[in-house]
Amino acid sequence: MTVLNRNPQNTNPLQPTKFLLTFARIPATQYFCQEVNLPGVTLGTVDRATPFLDMYSPGTKLKYDDLDITFMVDEELQSWKDMYNWFISIANPDGFEGRDHPRELQQNKHLSNATLTILSALNNPVLRIEFTNCFPITMNGIDFDTKKSAEDIITCKATFRYQSYKYLTV
Repeated sequence: MTVLNRNPQNTNPLQPTKFLLTFARIPATQYFCQEVNLPGVTLGTVDRATPFLDMYSPGTKLKYDDLDITFMVDEELQSWKDMYNWFISIANPDGFEGRDHPRELQQNKHLSNATLTILSALNNPVLRIEFTNCFPITMNGIDFDTKKSAEDIITCKATFRYQSYKYLTV
């Protein structure tokens, strides 16, 4: 916007299909990702009690909502196996074999950065959101159903926690 006319320079609306999501740890996700959210952020408050009215001040700690994605499952289940192997590397139910070594966990080898690239209507990058130190916390199951059509696509949902995110203009 300019001071003189208060009109935005770009009046094109953001389109919900114009994005790319990349994880260093699960590369197939970029191709198979169908949905992703840009998580919300909350700034807490500091409550100050007074005899007449409670006063509020901005807090000093941000809380980020979870990063949720939905991805297609390919017929060899590679996208699903990549996610599952990430879980197993953190907490293998069969014991310590197959888990990352405790020293590796301390070095954050079970974490992965992620980048959400927002695209313009012409598929040019507009903004990049960088998520730091992501790790999965849930992955939904897969339902097989003989009543469905072969054209129905099987998807899976995963939820991630992360340290923080920041945006970078392109």
